[in-house]
Amino acid sequence: MASSYSNARNTQHIPPTSQNITSSTQLDQNSVAGAQDGSETTQDGIDTSHKAQRPSVRRSLLRWKWELSWLCLSFASLATSIILLTTQNGRRVDSWRVFFTLNTFISILAQISRTALAFGISSSLGQTKWNMFSNRSDNLALFDAFDQASKGPWGSVRLTWLLKLRHLATLGAGLTIALLGFEPFLQATIAQFGKLSDNNTTPRVEAVIARTNRLDVGNMTQRSNNDNPLLNEMAPEWSFQAGYGLTSAIYNGFYASTSQAILPSFTCPTGNCTFGAFTSLGVCSACDDVSSAIVRSPGHGRIPGTTVSQPSHDASFPFTSYTLPASAAFYPNIVNLTLSNYNGLRNTTDGAGTYAGSGAQIFSSDTLTTAQATSYPELSFHLRNITNGTTFVVFQILQAHPNFVNNVSDWKDTFPVATECRLYFCTQVYTSSVIQGTLNETRLETWSNREPRSFQAMRPQRETREIVIDNDGSLARLYNGLRDWQRTDLQLYIPESDAARLGLDEHQPRRFNVSQSAVQATMNWIATQFAPGQLHYPNTATFDSNTTGIADDGPAQVIGQSKNLSETFDAVANTISVYIRSTGLETTPHTGTSQTWVLYYRIRWAFLAPPLVVVLVGCGFLLYTIWETHSLGLIAWKDSTLATLAHGLDTLTKARLRDAFRDDAEDKCAREITISVEKSWGGFGLTESGPGYSS
Repeated sequence: MASSYSNARNTQHIPPTSQNITSSTQLDQNSVAGAQDGSETTQDGIDTSHKAQRPSVRRSLLRWKWELSWLCLSFASLATSIILLTTQNGRRVDSWRVFFTLNTFISILAQISRTALAFGISSSLGQTKWNMFSNRSDNLALFDAFDQASKGPWGSVRLTWLLKLRHLATLGAGLTIALLGFEPFLQATIAQFGKLSDNNTTPRVEAVIARTNRLDVGNMTQRSNNDNPLLNEMAPEWSFQAGYGLTSAIYNGFYASTSQAILPSFTCPTGNCTFGAFTSLGVCSACDDVSSAIVRSPGHGRIPGTTVSQPSHDASFPFTSYTLPASAAFYPNIVNLTLSNYNGLRNTTDGAGTYAGSGAQIFSSDTLTTAQATSYPELSFHLRNITNGTTFVVFQILQAHPNFVNNVSDWKDTFPVATECRLYFCTQVYTSSVIQGTLNETRLETWSNREPRSFQAMRPQRETREIVIDNDGSLARLYNGLRDWQRTDLQLYIPESDAARLGLDEHQPRRFNVSQSAVQATMNWIATQFAPGQLHYPNTATFDSNTTGIADDGPAQVIGQSKNLSETFDAVANTISVYIRSTGLETTPHTGTSQTWVLYYRIRWAFLAPPLVVVLVGCGFLLYTIWETHSLGLIAWKDSTLATLAHGLDTLTKARLRDAFRDDAEDKCAREITISVEKSWGGFGLTESGPGYSS
């Protein structure tokens, strides 16, 4: 078919007519006239003088005025987006007061920038086809691919495939494809993060946590001595009633020592609060190993102090006693702490028993733990002869060695473990926070510094009956039994150097008081009710309570089953401290800051790079196309359909394409037709070129 169209072009004879003759004559005249006025005319009489006249720069730019305007709009929209993102970076999300969200504004600006840039790139691609085909010839399919590329991404993909990076037009096609991600990347710059921030809303419920400066619980009532009224004044006798809350806390501390820790009371209206570092009065604990003081002594027959007969009723059956001696010179009611068992492995006795007076059969058994409590710390080994502390109870504990408990060693060959655990008043520094309703508290440091001038006796003068406070600086014992003077508060303090080291606020108390009734009523309750004698565990051993104490009391069971005495007594101290702190919740609480979970904008600037690059490269591509068009002396037809119709293919090529469409072979035909932009009548036009073609 191509050859037929070529032959038709070469052999077609047009018979001469008057119209042809007239046209020929006019062409000759125009040719002569052109020669006279200096215009350029071809041999066929075609006027090409317009080729010599390149369009002015002003005229060229006017042809691109809309594209340049849209390009400026694209830049302005992107710049506005950057400014908006910069101002919102790090700001609270709820500080945005506009009806539409920040993402909505960025989306609108991105659409404006993208659409404006797409218009300029589309026009540039449309013009590039005219520029390219004016420099070289190529098939008609490529010309159509340019036209499709100026209309959207799919055409740009096809053009990129056809050009294979061999022409700058590939850049424009790539930009059209890249515009698909323009808005998503701009949207991706906006991220959010949350953090706790102070709650400044009004009205505001304060966040508070329990703490106290002074403990004043329990009662002291002076007894009257009618036989010796003077004794009432000079050596008064008191009856004590311990505070119910404090005694309950001690019980709870022992029984809850193996369960979840008890937390202080707090108020946090938002569920998230910070309290910083604060001070409070509390109770601390410490345990010391005193096994080196144990005295071992063998024996035969029944173990002293028990109502259990020896195995097999053998009066000479051996046993071994381990004793922790007591300094009982001035305290005759304090006895040695002894742990005794029959020799042999645990639970291997024959179980022969005897009958007690009640008729119950009592069997021989092993005692694993013996303990006693004292309100006289100076009787302990670790605090012996020390009277200036704040300790209000010391537990002396003897525990069977694990080898005997686990039936590994004979009783006589195992040495028990002796421990002294004490509870004492102390000052504490905490740091606390509430996160999602859960209190997290850390005890930073504790002190047990006692003010030497505190807890001094208030003695009445015999002559004047005037109350005089001892102020000689001597440190009095905390507990003296039932007879004692009225005393000032026990005072504890935090050294100023330590307060400065911890950075404590100047408003945080450094001194804390405990009333005489709180100290002595509690110590009396421990000595006379909570642990009045020696405690034994387990309860299968039977002891004479008239001489040695009671069996399997509550504290004895907890102490006997404890695997770590330090942790057990620390839990007890914590429970007591929680109660002490709760007494000041209404009067001297520590105020914290309630916080809310606040979202903030975080701008991820890396995602801004692709849109910025696309705009800059798109600008460069448009400006290059404008320059190239002006350099080639072409008019900016861009993607105009009218320009294609006015300067399109000749009649024969069009007829060939129409035949190809009827045969559904238009794509194949377009690939076979080679065209270029050449000079023609009235300017430039698309002209088929290639083998068999003759102009």
